[in-house]
Amino acid sequence: MGNLTRRGFLKGSTLCLTALGGLRLGLHADPARAAWSGDRFLVYVYLRGGIDGLNMVCPIAGPDRVPYEQRRPNIHLRTTGATAALPLGASSFGLNFAATGLHELYGQGKLAIVHGTGFPPGQITRSHFDAQDYMEHGTPGSSSIGTGWLARHLASAGQVPDAAMIPAFSAGSNAPASLLGRRDAMVLDDPNSYHPNANNGNVDGVPRYKLSTLMTLQNLYQGTGDLDRAGAGATETVELVDTLNIASYTPSPGANYPSTGVAATLGNQAKLIANIAKRGLGLQVATLDYGGWDTHENQGDGTQADLNQNQYAARLAGLSQTLHALYTDLAGSGMANRMVVVVHSEFGRRVRENANRGTDHGSANPMLVLGGRIRGGQLYGSFGGLQDGQLFQNEDVATTTDFRRVLSEVVTGHLGSTALGSVFPGYAYPGPLGLLPGDPIFAASFD
Repeated sequence: MGNLTRRGFLKGSTLCLTALGGLRLGLHADPARAAWSGDRFLVYVYLRGGIDGLNMVCPIAGPDRVPYEQRRPNIHLRTTGATAALPLGASSFGLNFAATGLHELYGQGKLAIVHGTGFPPGQITRSHFDAQDYMEHGTPGSSSIGTGWLARHLASAGQVPDAAMIPAFSAGSNAPASLLGRRDAMVLDDPNSYHPNANNGNVDGVPRYKLSTLMTLQNLYQGTGDLDRAGAGATETVELVDTLNIASYTPSPGANYPSTGVAATLGNQAKLIANIAKRGLGLQVATLDYGGWDTHENQGDGTQADLNQNQYAARLAGLSQTLHALYTDLAGSGMANRMVVVVHSEFGRRVRENANRGTDHGSANPMLVLGGRIRGGQLYGSFGGLQDGQLFQNEDVATTTDFRRVLSEVVTGHLGSTALGSVFPGYAYPGPLGLLPGDPIFAASFD
């Protein structure tokens, strides 16, 4: 990229700054902070629909195995055969048989699993809409704050450095609520769809069709309203994607993203994140959504190894392959230590399978955390148990770890935030679980 900087790009663009309205210049009132850094970044993966965490990480031995089988007579993971859960070290838990990529990362010490994450007591909800809002705003029990927790993290980091052209990136068609309030987040699904084709000669070296298209968009969106800002942002995205040739990318050897099946789109979007991260564009946070987890019926029989006949296992296999490929891709470029991936969902499912061989909305769920700096190959937190008297409302896996504790450790220990009170207002952070190596940041207080 040479000496191309964010401001230099904007000034040299065929678009004028008036049309952009400073949309992606990061012109915030917060002062610059030395802690702002594009060296490390977070990939926040949200599994929409409420994944059944108990069939992703299940007891394979110990006192919880029998009630697990009894409460899930058809869909429980087996301990032998083709659908046997993959043992997690010497623990009494195993990963779903379809999650071979995740299992490999766990064995390499790059993946950690946190038991029983969710909302604090009194703020638990089984509503998709409420739970997603509460989590992505980072304020359990309320979504009135008006900003997402990732947006607040970026705001607390201060002025975006000039060289950080893409500090926030959402791979998909819409930015999630976690980035609500952040106007400089690039939203991109398929870079191939953002290339104005040159089909009628050039004007001063710029394809005529591209130039006319961008000038038209520039003239359309010159106001200060939401529509104008959105239009200006889309126009800049077109120009940036085209200038950087983002559509051209070759992953590191061994990074095999899914290209077919239910996770084909997820694979392409994760590859796009790797692409952006490797270009040195100042990426600090990226988001990725993967839906389809609301498995009220025909979730997948526990003896069914054919992924064409097991919807849950097929979807999980796609997630596993994607995350393995993403890690391999970054590791192949020497960047694994710069990335942390956090995976979670709005809630888990009921412990008992329903009459349709599916599962209904529940509470606690495991969270996945992976990366080069993660102290993986371990289970963190505590599992609430499946025996009588241990379930929340006699239905769900009990919450034992506030989801904000995991996110707080990543924000402070990996991204270097000292403003946790701004990122998660009202949350009394009890300290790290130990997912990351000790960091000097913990010697300072949190404001």
